[in-house]
Amino acid sequence: MRQILDAEARAIASIPVTDDYARAVELIVEHVHRRGGKLVTSGMGKCGQIAMNIATTFCSTGTPAVNLHPAEAQHGDLGILQPDDVMLLLSNSGKTREIVELVDLARNLYAGLPVIVITGKADSPLASTASVTLFTGGSPEVCPLGLTPTTS
Repeated sequence: MRQILDAEARAIASIPVTDDYARAVELIVEHVHRRGGKLVTSGMGKCGQIAMNIATTFCSTGTPAVNLHPAEAQHGDLGILQPDDVMLLLSNSGKTREIVELVDLARNLYAGLPVIVITGKADSPLASTASVTLFTGGSPEVCPLGLTPTTS
């Protein structure tokens, strides 16, 4: 168990923290706190669960946030978006179809809508659409069986 926790700690410590993290925070502060928008998170699968947790954590601090399921967005839920919102999208591969399509749908609704992307692939299709990309570093999973997505 200690080896797994140590490997997790190394994976977290290896995340390349760049100026893009400050830019992401600035976008959130500008759009949510100054303009009165909200943070809209989204992801599919495990990333979707993490996106939901991020939204609820922001809400618990008094920051308006909502999680938008990308498949449901294509069937009416996109109406939750407003022009002063900022999106935070998660995809380890950076090519999850539903998330890439969500960017197109959102920007067709509100051109220039800021999008923050968290991904393990800095050169991915999703990263190329982002206002800011937060690269996670692509550390290998620490699960001894290779089944549990722990670092992605």
